[in-house]
Amino acid sequence: AVWFVWWVNHTEVTIPYLATDVTCMGPGAHKGQSVVSLDLYTCELDLTNFILFSLSISAVLSLMMITTANHLYFWDVWYSHHFCKAKIKGYRRLISPNSCYDAFIVYDTKDPAATEWVLDELVAKLEDPREKCFNLCLEERDWLPGQPVLENLSQSIQLSKKTVFVMTDKYAKTENFKIAFYLSHQRLMDEKVDVIILIFLGKPLQKSKFLQLRKRLCGSSVLEWPTNP
Repeated sequence: AVWFVWWVNHTEVTIPYLATDVTCMGPGAHKGQSVVSLDLYTCELDLTNFILFSLSISAVLSLMMITTANHLYFWDVWYSHHFCKAKIKGYRRLISPNSCYDAFIVYDTKDPAATEWVLDELVAKLEDPREKCFNLCLEERDWLPGQPVLENLSQSIQLSKKTVFVMTDKYAKTENFKIAFYLSHQRLMDEKVDVIILIFLGKPLQKSKFLQLRKRLCGSSVLEWPTNP
């Protein structure tokens, strides 16, 4: 009503019963008062306070939304950005003079079932000299004794054309997997080469947001055993 009172005070218009019947509807401190006796300065202060309050609430809500979105979707956006960036620039060929191995096999060496599958199904077939023989890197066979685990892991990833993760529900929750996966992702950022292949023994992790994102962006690198033998 501030603009209305200002207009009445600066024009010569005559409004019947202005002093008695025309009252202010708000804010609360001025509700019911005659517009003739309304203090414009006080109303302007109330308006300023309302604007400041609205801006504060908007800032708090925006911060909460940004924080929530960052917590829920930051990794998805980060991964999609680097993956698409690598796609646009184009992958470099995996043939490199520095590559000693065709693939580094990452799996839970403490899991007897996973170890048996890797040795009997994966290694036996891929390194079969009667077929197209691949040179694989295995932790238990090719890592240097006495060398730090992280150094062995980093070298195996850097010296291999691909990094194959043999996944189980239990292994997906271990720190060893997270470290190996992070180091493999470094090649995506540094070299613009996506070297990761996931093989799931049994039912994939349905609740894994990464798996769903990986399937959408690069479905051919996500395999299920025995669905994709």
